[in-house]
Amino acid sequence: MTSHVLTNAYEALLSCAPAPLFQKARDLYLKKYALDGRESESPLRLFVARENLNETISPDPEAPPHGRIARLEARTEELALVHWQNPEPADHNAVEHYLRETWDLTDIALHSCDDPWFRDGGHQQRLTLPTPLLWTREARYQDVEKTLKEENP
Repeated sequence: MTSHVLTNAYEALLSCAPAPLFQKARDLYLKKYALDGRESESPLRLFVARENLNETISPDPEAPPHGRIARLEARTEELALVHWQNPEPADHNAVEHYLRETWDLTDIALHSCDDPWFRDGGHQQRLTLPTPLLWTREARYQDVEKTLKEENP
């Protein structure tokens, strides 16, 4: 199970992220801002390495006939642990301490990456979460186009 601290940090990060419509801006945002927050001074930082987005539109049972619910779900299984602005991997004990004390994560397998994090941000290691992080937003709306077609055949 993913820790509440990590889940809350993920929620806070994605709540400020650009919409998926602006994919390039969203990708840059996720590479630039760590889950640790913008003011982190830690030599280790945790970033979203890859997210999967799923957008759906379904009828809104509370607003027939043209009500719709748009739903966006972001799912993240892989994170990047970055030794901030350092080309070498961090000490194993420091990494374990950081993951345990900051994120309440234990027994996490890390895999080194040959490439540094975004814009030479530092040595990165990837970790796969035992339970994915999920972030969901819904918006209700009326399908105006269908309404107009019915009103003006």
